[in-house]
Formats: sequence, structure tokens, C-alpha cells
Amino acid sequence: MRDAVVYYSNTNQSRRIAQYFADKLGYPFFDIYEVPYQNFDNLVLAFPIHCQALPDAVKDFLSQKQMTNLTLIATYGRMCHGNALHEAQRKYSHNIVAGAYVPTRHSYLQDEEFDDFKSLEPIIQKVLAPSQIKIPKSYKNPFSDLFKLKRSQLGVKITNTDKCDGCGMCAQVCKCDAIADGVTNRKCIRCLKCVATCPQDALKFSLSLPMKAYLKKKKQDKLIIYV
Repeated sequence: MRDAVVYYSNTNQSRRIAQYFADKLGYPFFDIYEVPYQNFDNLVLAFPIHCQALPDAVKDFLSQKQMTNLTLIATYGRMCHGNALHEAQRKYSHNIVAGAYVPTRHSYLQDEEFDDFKSLEPIIQKVLAPSQIKIPKSYKNPFSDLFKLKRSQLGVKITNTDKCDGCGMCAQVCKCDAIADGVTNRKCIRCLKCVATCPQDALKFSLSLPMKAYLKKKKQDKLIIYV
């Protein structure tokens, strides 16, 4: 059988969750950009919610791979998680056997990471005894899909400091081809992978006033599991 846990993660939150599933299930563990297979029997896919939606990398993966049983684990930064899992089930013809919205640290905030791994045990059991489920529709802001990239770029500024030694690591880790010599371009989605990865801590980010106001909204801390 070809089973795996795959993750898309920029600031390590989804990777932490994916590692738990890989350890518990004994499945091979892959970055979404380094998966060596096209077909799977059982696949657990962990990823962050971007602007209440599936990231483009996850959309590409789901459109290109085939799997008998699929489990979707969506992490969200304690803001609105949107309707991503329902939309994934509606758009892609995969047999979804379990899903979850997992609240964890927001990429732009220094709040708590998710640590209640025992609460994910029902998903482990469902992966081992799969049967198809239907994921219900959940609330999504009707304006969340409008100008997502531009909103992110206006809300978050990334700057290169004098600590930069020109190692080029930021460009190596960026899958959007959105940074060179520590300077971002208009392709940047503000995922902050470059900031999190920089070995010299040379990249910093700052938030606009509207973004700060948005992040002060009442947080959602609910783990939602579908099995």
C-alpha cells in the first residue's frame, strides 16, 4: 500500500500537526513540493488556511494527485477558518474520510501553538478504518476572495536589515519566486517562510494599522473535527 502524510507549511504550524499524524500512523512524511508519488491509498494532507481559502499549492496538489482515501487537516490562526474543506470536497473528486480545522498560532502573531494532540485521536482511528464523510458548509466572509494578494501585501511589509549576508536562503525556500537578495516582489503572498527561515534573522515584518486592528478581533479557538 502507498500511504503518506503530506504537509504544506511556511511557519511550521501545519508541519507540527502533520508530524503527529506521521508518527502515530507510521506513514512516510513529505513536504508538498517533494512528494515522489502520484497515487496513494491513504493520504493525510495538512496545510494552513490562507484568507479563509485553500492555498494555491494545495489546490495544485489536489488537482494533480490521485488517492483512494483522503484526510484534510486545515490549520488556522484563530481567526475565521472559512469554508475551505467543504469547497475542497465539492471541487475535487477525492474520497474524503476525515477532516479538521485546527486552531494554532497565527503567522503574524506570537500566540500559543496547538498542543492538544490527544484530541486528534478520533481522526487517527478514522484513517485506519476509512469511510466517506460529507463535510458541511461553514461561514466564509463574502469578501474574503477579493484582492487577496493585494490585501496581504498592503497589510504586511517585509524588510531586509543590515544583518543580511547575501546567503540567498530566502530565495531558495520561496516557492513563489517572490524574493531575491532579501527584497520581495509583487508575487509575494506574505506567508513569511523567508522570515522564518533566514539564518541571520535579517528579515523583519511589520503590520499596517488595518491589519493590526483585524488581528485584535475576538479569537476563535475551536477545534472542529469531521469523522
